[in-house]
Amino acid sequence: MNKKILGILLLFIGSGLGTGCTDENTPEPNPGGDTPQPTISNEIYYANQLGKDIMSLWYYWNEDIAGDLSQWDIETNEDPIGTVDRIRYHEGDKYIDKWTMMTNDMASFNSSVEGVSTTYGWNLTVYLLSEDSNQCIGVVNYVSAGSPAEKAGLKRGDILLTLGDEYITTDNYLDLYYSPTLTSTLGTYDAETNTIFSGEQVTLNAITMYENPILCDTVYEFNGKKVGYLAYASFDLNSIPQLVEIGKKFKSEGIKELVLDLRYNGGGYVITENVLASMFAPKANVDAGDIFEKEQYNAYLTEAYRQEGISLETPFTTEYNYDDINLHISTKDANIGLERIYGLISPNTASASEALLSGLMPYMDIRLIGQNSHGKYCTGIMMSGEDTYVDCPEEIKNWGLYVMISIYQNAAGETPCMPDGLQPDIQAIDDPMLPYQLGDVNEPMLRAALAEAGRHYETSYAGSRSLSPAFRSLAVPQKPVFGKRIQLPPVPLKTSLKANRLSQ
Repeated sequence: MNKKILGILLLFIGSGLGTGCTDENTPEPNPGGDTPQPTISNEIYYANQLGKDIMSLWYYWNEDIAGDLSQWDIETNEDPIGTVDRIRYHEGDKYIDKWTMMTNDMASFNSSVEGVSTTYGWNLTVYLLSEDSNQCIGVVNYVSAGSPAEKAGLKRGDILLTLGDEYITTDNYLDLYYSPTLTSTLGTYDAETNTIFSGEQVTLNAITMYENPILCDTVYEFNGKKVGYLAYASFDLNSIPQLVEIGKKFKSEGIKELVLDLRYNGGGYVITENVLASMFAPKANVDAGDIFEKEQYNAYLTEAYRQEGISLETPFTTEYNYDDINLHISTKDANIGLERIYGLISPNTASASEALLSGLMPYMDIRLIGQNSHGKYCTGIMMSGEDTYVDCPEEIKNWGLYVMISIYQNAAGETPCMPDGLQPDIQAIDDPMLPYQLGDVNEPMLRAALAEAGRHYETSYAGSRSLSPAFRSLAVPQKPVFGKRIQLPPVPLKTSLKANRLSQ
């Protein structure tokens, strides 16, 4: 994200709302007198101050963690990242907030959220082949256009069997994500014999690239109607112009129903969510500027918005003009005219994905197909040291937080994914080992949606015969966007809040 758009200022001047430090009361990093000399570096001292300031004023659950904040000693605490992780809102051992985090490399974090990272360009599910051994396989869910994986000929359904000359195991499978280069023996699955056949070897080198989250868009025609399909993997900003063009294409095709495949979409920017909502919602509601979503903030921010006269409700709109991110686009001619959406969801469906479907529910027929979604019902902002302070110490210019600031609701005042995710109307399992690419009418989750839409299949579908439902999948590294619904603060608020200057 462009730093200017998050030029957020931390404390009210003269309003009495803030409780943070000022020029007069900020402790020096090396106080004199009888105060014990700190044993931490200036960088860690300032990082402590940054984390405590942001969590005190911006955090949705700031009152719930007030005790932890008061005990946060910025002069002696040696682990600000771990402190943020430990004190984020929890009830006993159960963490209600699973998403707030601090980083000492905000630049890389921002780039990754924008879809730019060092990668092979694949999305994988890793399965443990047997509970009696540690051998694993990696199954390709999809590959990104122009990636090393695509150039090597990999596609959905390919199976990774080895890393070099060794089998993939619970001890080395993370090398599928973090090694700079790898060689793997590929396999394919035969559903008829329930057998994996070994094939050729491929060698890949990771590169830094933008991974386009638009995986597939197409139109199906049956029973005298047209049904659109859009597989979308991340609510990033760069894909917005292409999404608008897809909306115009669907409109020109005259489709009335859309299969929206969010099974691999872990979230992203609220702006992108709003753009899609303006294209998917009934045109009458968009033209009327009806409420799409509402936000609930902590007492400090609620009062700040009240003083600015800023509504906590987000209406449908068609005009998106953001100079700081060079976004100037209209969806006025891209409203598709949909009557129904079939949302494909999974445990990997989170945050902005859940919010988009929830926000549309009061206005149109939403049918959910798949498995329970992740259950990310709050919104965060990304704040670096430079975003937070007028005169930011050099040591923390690249530090920052992704901090939860609100809980979203739809126009009916509901948050359907809270607390345990969206519940599917029709159960279906994502099974990448079967020989069907995304967009193939026989791919199990898409098939379930198209059957619900009225497409006739000659043979009944008895469910997956692949290995994937039979064996346990392992936790894999998620893209930085996973579980993130990133809000950009309203422009008037940015100009009315004033940041502190840390003493240096």
